[in-house]
Amino acid sequence: MERFLRFAYAERDGLHTYVARAGEQDMPEPLWPGLWEQSYPSAPQLSPYLRHGINNACGEALAVWRALAWALTEGTERHAIPCYYRDEAAGLLGVDRAAIRTVGWEYEVDVERADWPAADRGFVPARACVPLRPAPDAWQRAHRARAGLFPLDTFAQLTALELAVAGDAASEITLFGLGPGHDSLGLVDALDRPDRPELHEVLRPGDVFVDLAVVRDAPTGWTNYLTVKSLDPTDRVWHLADHYSAAFRRYLAVVPRLRTFEDFHAAIDDLLAAPPAGHQR
Repeated sequence: MERFLRFAYAERDGLHTYVARAGEQDMPEPLWPGLWEQSYPSAPQLSPYLRHGINNACGEALAVWRALAWALTEGTERHAIPCYYRDEAAGLLGVDRAAIRTVGWEYEVDVERADWPAADRGFVPARACVPLRPAPDAWQRAHRARAGLFPLDTFAQLTALELAVAGDAASEITLFGLGPGHDSLGLVDALDRPDRPELHEVLRPGDVFVDLAVVRDAPTGWTNYLTVKSLDPTDRVWHLADHYSAAFRRYLAVVPRLRTFEDFHAAIDDLLAAPPAGHQR
């Protein structure tokens, strides 16, 4: 198993919890030399960054984590919070700010802490980026303590959230996969109550919670966390970790033969592909 795909399991706070903890030595650097050596095409479908969220700083392994999160929530109604960069995410998704569904609480996993129980802070008061110049308008001032909860229909939309949050030393995206009978209105209500919500009270049977807390350019000692939680135990975490670990090894084998961006895109599409539905169990 690739080190960044090794999950630990625990039952904690009434939830089945699976955590992949990857320090600086565990998360592979960007691997294809063309990410440094070639000028990126401007067309979104040809650019490795705009298409896959991969460049010479954010490597292929982070995209694998994102693909695993998407595969884990297959068959659910997906909603995500891009922490702090709500308005940037709305712009990339083409959502008018008046249509953004906002909530008062967002989840936090603290990448500055190497100890998992201490890093898992749970729900914290939401906050959103407010510009200094030009001066924020009335809507931005009124919503500075509101996170955006965005419905997602495609993996490309999850990648768009990645682009929205990628400018900081560390970033976080929280993905809620809602099972049958649990709609977004109930989730909004749970994340907008006056008192601090507890995740085991927010989730219902069949829901899947995935949090991607990622280090990009930060002091040594910070830790990446991929966190999965649910009320029900699931073997899909292990099966998908096996799948993507094997896919990553295949990718490592083909990297020396990649010459063009077309070669790269084909290899990444294969790397990020989920297993057939019958093989996810």
